[in-house]
Amino acid sequence: MQDKRAVQVGIIVILTIAVVLVLYFTSTPSKDNFRPATPKTTNIQAVQPIEQRPPAIDINRSWPTQIAALARRAMFYTVIKSQLVHERRPTLLVVITSPYANGYEQFLGTAIKVARSMAISRNVAAVHVLLEPNEVLIGKGYQLADVALYTDGKGEDGQTFNGVYWQASAMQNPYSPQQLQVANLWFQHQSEYLDSHGKINESELKSYIAEQLNIPDFAVKLPQSNRLPLTIDNQPSD
Repeated sequence: MQDKRAVQVGIIVILTIAVVLVLYFTSTPSKDNFRPATPKTTNIQAVQPIEQRPPAIDINRSWPTQIAALARRAMFYTVIKSQLVHERRPTLLVVITSPYANGYEQFLGTAIKVARSMAISRNVAAVHVLLEPNEVLIGKGYQLADVALYTDGKGEDGQTFNGVYWQASAMQNPYSPQQLQVANLWFQHQSEYLDSHGKINESELKSYIAEQLNIPDFAVKLPQSNRLPLTIDNQPSD
């Protein structure tokens, strides 16, 4: 009986040693088995040339040298109102006045500065700034400057990139004091000189304005708005 048990124990020991040896030799790689791992396959897309890539929305892209130079000509201004309007694309409309701006570059520079600062502070892609002569003439078509900024370079439609960051125009010279006085009185009192058909009786209105300003009737003329467009070089400024 004891001999049989000893044989069993011996068999178990031999099997255990055999298992250990098999595990040792199969788990220990030889130097011949050291081969580079097969690299994982990745879906690599071709990198587009820089000139073919659509630019990211970046406020600095809309700041070419010419625009930056004009902004340095900005004068003190007052914001009359600002509101988000939805025309062809959501746009922040800003109406300002600037009694010290005098001439084409100052008109443009003031409106440009407002457009950029509003785009940053309000975090909007499109800003439209109107520089009005005064509060009486707001919305009457006598803007000293009309400036639109599209920080995404998508222009008015806002759908596709076309490189249009700015659209701007301004009066070459300011209106004369007499022109502004005539226009102010005209729009303040035109509702008082309507005929039976609801049309303005211009002769009577002109006589009233002439008397108020102590000028002849023929000198009572509404000013003409003639803004000059700005052609913009879109090279970024330093």
